[in-house]
Amino acid sequence: MPQMKPMMWLMMMTMTLMMIMMTLIMNFFTTIKISHQWMKKTPYLIKWKW
Repeated sequence: MPQMKPMMWLMMMTMTLMMIMMTLIMNFFTTIKISHQWMKKTPYLIKWKW
């Protein structure tokens, strides 16, 4: 198995990191949407003093 070039390795690493970040961001946004929907459904549970 030949050794990979450093540039290729860096490209692969950056691509994987980008993919991971994208998935994390998507999950984050979906959870926020779900929480907002839940809050709309049950407003009486929130007892914050703004």
